Amino acid sequence: MKFSLKIPIILMLFISSSAFSANEVQINAQQANTQCLSKQWQKKNLLQLKEDKFTLEKKADKEALALQLLACLASPDAEIRDGVAFEALSYWLRNEHLSQAIHIEMFNYLTRVLESKVSDTFGVYQSFSILVLAEVVRVDRHSPFLTADQRDYLVNVGTSFLTNVKDYRGFSTKTGWQHSIAHAADLMLQLALNPKVNKAQLDKILVALASQLTANDQHSYIQGESKRIAMAVIYVFLREQYSADDFNLWLSKVVDPAPFNQWQDVYQSEQGLIKLHNTQSFLYALYATIKPSQNKVLTEMSIYLEQVIKATK
Repeated sequence: MKFSLKIPIILMLFISSSAFSANEVQINAQQANTQCLSKQWQKKNLLQLKEDKFTLEKKADKEALALQLLACLASPDAEIRDGVAFEALSYWLRNEHLSQAIHIEMFNYLTRVLESKVSDTFGVYQSFSILVLAEVVRVDRHSPFLTADQRDYLVNVGTSFLTNVKDYRGFSTKTGWQHSIAHAADLMLQLALNPKVNKAQLDKILVALASQLTANDQHSYIQGESKRIAMAVIYVFLREQYSADDFNLWLSKVVDPAPFNQWQDVYQSEQGLIKLHNTQSFLYALYATIKPSQNKVLTEMSIYLEQVIKATK
């Protein structure tokens, strides 16, 4: 099959004018998803591509499809959204199969989705957009292509999205993974690992992670969200921008039992039990990763962490 790089550029313009509203704030995920499949790439073709380990001989064909697959992130079909779109994009990005021009187009598309208001019954478009964005950001960490202003914009968009997540759906048999919190935490992790992300930006990341530590006491994390948050937190504090005292102060704030006076008071409230469950899940995930490590910073962190764990029992 022959494809031209011009095809997805036209596709992107079409999505910008139709899937986005006139004021470019509202996005309809269902409408965006109509651009997922094409005459050349039906579901059977995409599944065959996966069988072929996402191999396309011509780079232009691969890059054209990479941009088209961004629309598939809105698909309620997990086999396409997760099994093909995410896996293909992740594979191509991690193995340096795409040009810097495509990286930038992907960055612009994905951040646009995240900063917009999205109408999405299935709750997958923004969640998988931020997951793929984490892969794009990983490329920037290894081979920087973003400007300082773009990176600052990225931190603002990512932390704002994470802070404002209210859809806590994880996995369902019908739709597959949604997992906005875990996927957003993955972006925070990639940002934390990037030496070009500065202290002020790391502070924003910590605030955003802390804001979802207990899911606003509305939902119990049971599908690995706490571990993903914990991993991002760990790598922020490994950046040598913080002291052990900074970690202790941050941790003491995020495990505050408020609005309850003390942890013993939570047992007569569903909200309180959710808060306790999520707080403990985070602390245990943090401890399970930190304790076995011989890293000096993590060893220092574990001392106060043990005290906090005892206090929240």
